Amino acid sequence: MAVKKRRLAFIIALIVIGIFALASALKIFEEDPGYSVVPHGNHNHYIPHDRDPAVPLHNFPQRPPREGERIMPDGRLVRVDE
Repeated sequence: MAVKKRRLAFIIALIVIGIFALASALKIFEEDPGYSVVPHGNHNHYIPHDRDPAVPLHNFPQRPPREGERIMPDGRLVRVDE
């Protein structure tokens, strides 16, 4: 009986670890910043999720938005009044 209990506890532990690993890989516990980082040559561009596809990539900023800023769909960085 003791072996079966240990085996069951081991299987349950593996399942719990697997669930946390999957949740971490899917970024369930992380807050969505509202933009994606796109490598472009030797630098990065920060693209909002609601990007206007007609706007070229080089129009988007090469730095992430600071506290109180937002990247607009056309690539402008604007202050957000909270």
